[in-house]
Amino acid sequence: MKRIFVLLVTIAVLAAAAELPVKKVVLYKHGVGFFERSGRLGPGESARFDFKASEMNDVLKSLTIEERGGGKISGLRYDSMDPLSHKLADFPFQIGAAQPLSGMLDELKGARLELKFGNETVAGAIVNGRLVASSDKQPEREQLTLMLDGGELRTLDLSAATGIHFTDPQLQQQFRDYLAALAAAARSKEKRSVYIDSTDAKERELVASYMIPAPVWKSSYRLIFGASGQPVLEGWAIVDNTTGEDWTKVQLSLVSGRPISFVSQLYAPKYVDRPTAELADDRAARPVVHEGGFDANAGIGGGIGSGVGGGAGGGMGAGRAQLRAAAAPAPMTAMSGRLGTTSIEVAPSSIVASATAG
Repeated sequence: MKRIFVLLVTIAVLAAAAELPVKKVVLYKHGVGFFERSGRLGPGESARFDFKASEMNDVLKSLTIEERGGGKISGLRYDSMDPLSHKLADFPFQIGAAQPLSGMLDELKGARLELKFGNETVAGAIVNGRLVASSDKQPEREQLTLMLDGGELRTLDLSAATGIHFTDPQLQQQFRDYLAALAAAARSKEKRSVYIDSTDAKERELVASYMIPAPVWKSSYRLIFGASGQPVLEGWAIVDNTTGEDWTKVQLSLVSGRPISFVSQLYAPKYVDRPTAELADDRAARPVVHEGGFDANAGIGGGIGSGVGGGAGGGMGAGRAQLRAAAAPAPMTAMSGRLGTTSIEVAPSSIVASATAG
């Protein structure tokens, strides 16, 4: 009964893989082949085509879908080309090769989990995880420190735990996604899939055609002399099927021409460098402070004061202070005076300051 069950499962898998079998193949002499698939899709079903990563550029450039009958194509999607390291880098933890469990849990500091030790369950937040080195008397051990709900810090031996459970549903889903990505990469490192989604209206006939890199077909000729002596020239075409799928009831055409073909990088994500627009420098305005022109030691006022008396000295000091505040100091061009009256002329502002002693 077990053998019959395995056989039935194998037949079902093969039938699902042959949902849209290859119906037409055209091979050229310039390293590209044309493929056409057709078949029936049930309501809401999706068709999947598997390609190598190196074939995706030509698939995205040439894929054409034709639907016959009812229903509509709701979408077309394909696997990203991001390597496994880029996908796993988004997770808050990393599971390395032969990495101890304590090291992985140490990356999840603060996450809550439950550890079961027989009939006892210990719950708390992760403080740290560490690997205790072995000694002559004790083997190497893995320990985990938790902060319990009551605030107590407790160090537990992971090897004695019979179960570990993360209480956060989001963290549980991240572990599932992480393991699913590892499983997908383990199945095939070079396989990429293209999915054609349909609506759930009704069944329809679907035709999909595309071009992918293909080996160049080769020709061989033989000259055969029969018993009658009449020569017969035979020509043979050598075709290599490297798609990994058998061609059964396929219309095969071989073209000797070499059309021009280019490889367009459509599969790899492309980013464009954009110029940076700096924000305006919005500094606060401040008052403009000019350098003061007042001289605390008014030399002229002191000089006149000593010669003509306190009255003249005080008057000239005030006049000099007003003049320096109004304009920059200029060289004195002329000075004349007599007892009781003093006048000063300053160029080039033509400002005259005078003081009279009473």
